[in-house]
Amino acid sequence: MIIKKAIIDKANRLYQLPLDIVSFTREKTRPTRIKKIDVLDLARFNWPVTLTAGLTLSEKQLFPADKSRISLLKEAVAEWISNEHGAKVNPGKEVFIGGGISSIMMTLALAFVDNGDIVFVPELGLPLYRKVTMACGGEPVHYTVSHKNNWQPDFERLSTRLGRVARLLFLNSPHNPTGASLDAKAMENLIWMASRENVVVVNDAAYQAISTHKPASLLAIEGGRKVGIEVYSFAYTFGLPAIPFGFAVGNRDVINGLESAGSLLPAFIPDFYIDLALTAIRQYPGDNLKNARDIIERSEAEAVKLADMLSLEKAGFDSTPFLWAKIAGRKHARTQASILYRRSRILVAPGTAFGENGDGFIRLSLTTPPEDYQTARERIKRKLNLLKVSEDD
Repeated sequence: MIIKKAIIDKANRLYQLPLDIVSFTREKTRPTRIKKIDVLDLARFNWPVTLTAGLTLSEKQLFPADKSRISLLKEAVAEWISNEHGAKVNPGKEVFIGGGISSIMMTLALAFVDNGDIVFVPELGLPLYRKVTMACGGEPVHYTVSHKNNWQPDFERLSTRLGRVARLLFLNSPHNPTGASLDAKAMENLIWMASRENVVVVNDAAYQAISTHKPASLLAIEGGRKVGIEVYSFAYTFGLPAIPFGFAVGNRDVINGLESAGSLLPAFIPDFYIDLALTAIRQYPGDNLKNARDIIERSEAEAVKLADMLSLEKAGFDSTPFLWAKIAGRKHARTQASILYRRSRILVAPGTAFGENGDGFIRLSLTTPPEDYQTARERIKRKLNLLKVSEDD
């Protein structure tokens, strides 16, 4: 009996998802006899905090945390929100504990986005918001984030007929890749518009704790919890290792939807995650977070030197662990990123990876050790000297 191989194609939505920010490196390269050198990754976000060396865990700590432990953590989060943002939240009904931010965003879309539903996403912005919307059958509609408005989002579309039928609006403040943040007045205006149009605002607040300057929080503005939620990472907010562990705070109906959708595929939260989080919350801002800030600050100093060498001009803000830089002459971002990768094996993120408004810009990750930026400058200098000798010859 001959068994024929089953052939099944992937769902069409998977072919439509936005590409990774460094997808241009997947292009086939010509074979070469030149000795290969290691790639310097200045593009990706790699959180510079690791687990304590010699950490020993009991068998119980590796098991999933029970409901009482999750409740204890929710209470600690509610207390932190009160201390940090002055917002009183109900830990049982207004706090959700889940996986990483990407996982929480996917759970949120699963809970509230049906086929054909309109969801507002930033353009310029992380591909994540488009991905989770499309994966759940929704229709992402862009609102503009552009250099023409100093990277402040334009919510004009929220007041159109699209706003009257939209379900969610994804906000990223502080914004990746530019670092721009909404001030209290702008946040207040957004809350008023969202309330009028019955649109839920979801603020990705991953980088709120990176800068010592405290950005405006949706939760701190009157009415904020009525129209939306903020999503955080335990790692980036409290200086924990890069573990898939986050939380959302705000509108209790949205939190209830997260709980319901989260029960379909529960996030695995080992008991020792709870211990790490409780300790970090009580010590906020702890040594790990302060050390991460220090690395980011030192990397920024070195990244600025590299940017000068490459004729890049700083164009963003210091609220996120990224350097957003303008290319001289507004040359195409992907072309410049490809040249750096091919000639010097230096990987940067082209601005177009975040949307068309990013053309002419480059993003550098400041979680990369400062020593890597020094090495990158040495490679560029050698390349320039080589080109100079060739021209003299």
